[in-house]
Amino acid sequence: MKDRMITLATYSYSRAQLLQTRLESEGVECYLKNLNLIQSAIGGGVKVRIKEEDLNRALKIIEELDLSYAQEDLDAAFPHQNIDVNRILVPVDFSDFSPKLCDSAVGIAKKFNADILLFHTYFASAIETVPFSDSYTYNSTVVEVLSEVEKNAKAKIKELYYDIRNRLEKEKVEGIEVDYALSGGTASSEILNMCSKYQPDLMIMGSRGETAGTTNLLGSVVSNVIEETDVPMLILSDQGDEVDFDEIRNIMYATDFDKADFRAIANLKYITQPYDMKIHCVHFDDKSTDDPMEEHRMQIIRKYLKRALGDSEVSCRIIHEDEKMEGIEKYIHDHDVGLIAILARKHNLLQRLFFGQMSRKLFIKTHMPILVFH
Repeated sequence: MKDRMITLATYSYSRAQLLQTRLESEGVECYLKNLNLIQSAIGGGVKVRIKEEDLNRALKIIEELDLSYAQEDLDAAFPHQNIDVNRILVPVDFSDFSPKLCDSAVGIAKKFNADILLFHTYFASAIETVPFSDSYTYNSTVVEVLSEVEKNAKAKIKELYYDIRNRLEKEKVEGIEVDYALSGGTASSEILNMCSKYQPDLMIMGSRGETAGTTNLLGSVVSNVIEETDVPMLILSDQGDEVDFDEIRNIMYATDFDKADFRAIANLKYITQPYDMKIHCVHFDDKSTDDPMEEHRMQIIRKYLKRALGDSEVSCRIIHEDEKMEGIEKYIHDHDVGLIAILARKHNLLQRLFFGQMSRKLFIKTHMPILVFH
């Protein structure tokens, strides 16, 4: 029977060669796949393949080597200073949920002494109401409709603005600047443009817009923004109760063993420092037996986190369940998880990694807030 080959690791060409040399010196046969001989120095993509029967022996060899030459990755992955949340961007659509978004933004701003910018874009809703039957009627109607929509939007956003200002004055909170901005254009595009101009450290959005269908968990605007932005996003469900972050004691970070997890978890630790929260770094596996490769990857995360964060409240574990959905729900219930954090890769990895049909069912049931890192 032919020996089954498996992928031990995926590295840049030079690192893959280094690992191959070390393994073969210890008697572990391996070969490199996806070599690009013309551009051999390109980063990433070279797979180190070994026989499945050599996995345990290879993992013992790779662990010491991995931790030593991956130090430069570790240094690059972890922030060298604590994150300061100085600016919070809050896109609003004037739905009934908008005041709750503002309340959450105020609560977080008070923790970090951060400024708040309320933002609304109004162009898309105006175009939907414009008749296209006659070009002259269209042109004149567009001007009238846009003028009226802009006027109404300004009145509504000023109402939210003054509500926040009055609350801060009543509570005698100082050091928090509140402002608002309006823009005409497509909602997701204008939010991304505002991110570029305002440079927020955190963005807070509702999980569904005012007109979103019941089958769209996040709404197209939020989904599009997640795909393109680099700003950490706190997504709140418009179907659940108002979230009191001071009452949340446990956060679950769902990992799929991406190198960017190191930075995301460190960022999560710093962002939650003003709160009394424990971080659970969890990988859910639908296989009933332990996978040595996954155990190795989780052990690397444990060592990196300990080295970077010290004796912090970060628990790392792998959960084996035949039905992933049941495992996630059970873990959330058993550990009183109040917020889920994930890493979003651009261009559809978010959907593939966590926001599939399984997670849609989960969030429809729990209406749990989601913190997204990029």
